[in-house]
Amino acid sequence: MKQQALKYWQSLKDQEQKLLIVAAVIFAIFVLVMGIFRPLSAAVEDAERDKLRQQELAAWVSSSMDKLKSSAPGAKPMQAGNLSALVNRTRNQYQINISKMQPSDQALRLTIDSVEFNKLIAWLDELSNKYGVKIDSLDLAQDSSPGYVRVSRLLLEN
Repeated sequence: MKQQALKYWQSLKDQEQKLLIVAAVIFAIFVLVMGIFRPLSAAVEDAERDKLRQQELAAWVSSSMDKLKSSAPGAKPMQAGNLSALVNRTRNQYQINISKMQPSDQALRLTIDSVEFNKLIAWLDELSNKYGVKIDSLDLAQDSSPGYVRVSRLLLEN
């Protein structure tokens, strides 16, 4: 096989050999561009878009949390024991599954495995504005599903 290819190459004129060499170089460059550089460039652009979306989400979360923290002036204060009951009663409306609940004197610490972000914000807004619950701290992480978050710590106070 190699001998046949070599014999064919030698049977070509110099001009044809040069033309084939130029065509091979152009083909190699084409393969490099289409097979390596273009996919890498597309991956970089996708990563930049994802980063921008994450930054926008973080800014929106931050501004939403500021609104929630500052927005309970006219709400009614509750008794200590009612906070757990209130959380259990209102979470069902928003389809929020609480994985861990730790009550203390005037506070309640929650952990939520996966929840739709918009439902979480609506629930917290209701707790804050309608019932006067203070959101002391909230630690979020993005979940594997788009639009969902994991709440590692949510501290609610009367």
